[in-house]
Amino acid sequence: MENGSMNASNQCEADPLVAFVEARIAEDERIATTVAAISPTDDREFCTWMTTFALDPARYIMAVDYQRVLADCAAKRRMVAAYLEVESHPSRNYAPAVDYMETVVREIAGIYADHPDYREEWRELGPLT
Repeated sequence: MENGSMNASNQCEADPLVAFVEARIAEDERIATTVAAISPTDDREFCTWMTTFALDPARYIMAVDYQRVLADCAAKRRMVAAYLEVESHPSRNYAPAVDYMETVVREIAGIYADHPDYREEWRELGPLT
């Protein structure tokens, strides 16, 4: 998948897999940021607490270490950025790296396989198998 002149935002728009993963990361970040804002503790080491779910008061949401969720989101973003970087490289020598990094991004997408926008073709196993 050589795109050469495409920038990262164009690649994200052109690649449904990347767009899907970026959207899920953004959702996780929004939830963790909201939890951080309403947390009844300022414990930065580890916090666990439970409250009613704002969108459905009959349900509860358990907040566990929102700092770790934010760090997880940042790591996933770096992996996606690495994929986009090698994917846009004009050299054919990068093809194995592109295949490998695409598999990494597919694995990230698989975390959200229960999401209605997830596509089954992303489940195909790549070079990591």
